[in-house]
Amino acid sequence: MMHGFTDQEWESYLEGQLTTEEQDRIEAHMLGCWSCWDRYDQMNLTTDQLHEAGAAVRHSLQPSERQLQFAFRHVMQQLRAPAEQIQQRLDRLETVMAKMCGTRTAAQALQHAAKGSPAQSLELVTSDNWEPFLANLTSLAIVMCGETGAHLVRRNGQF
Repeated sequence: MMHGFTDQEWESYLEGQLTTEEQDRIEAHMLGCWSCWDRYDQMNLTTDQLHEAGAAVRHSLQPSERQLQFAFRHVMQQLRAPAEQIQQRLDRLETVMAKMCGTRTAAQALQHAAKGSPAQSLELVTSDNWEPFLANLTSLAIVMCGETGAHLVRRNGQF
């Protein structure tokens, strides 16, 4: 604290974040106090140098168009990966059930299990609502395929 002003007040003053009254108070004090004026001058110089250095670093770190395209592709792949994993699991479950009760019945069982889960449709099944979906499908498999079939469904549906 210097002459009634905290470091935070000085920083806020330099960044233009104070109210008009607070700015006036500091400026009125600096008009009559050489040490506060000198401190302001030094802080202002340091702040300007930091802004300039930051701008130079940001400019030197600009990625090329090729790097941006690569990064974008990578991000999109990461976003698609969970949906692809879910689809692979759904396909695997349908294949397992189709061997026990037929392709059409297996597809209908998956649709019905999704409808009774928080997903409410097969297209909206995600990793977040997978467990309730799988529990519904396992319950259906018990009736359709017996305990052994349900066990296979449950096991193939686990992450």
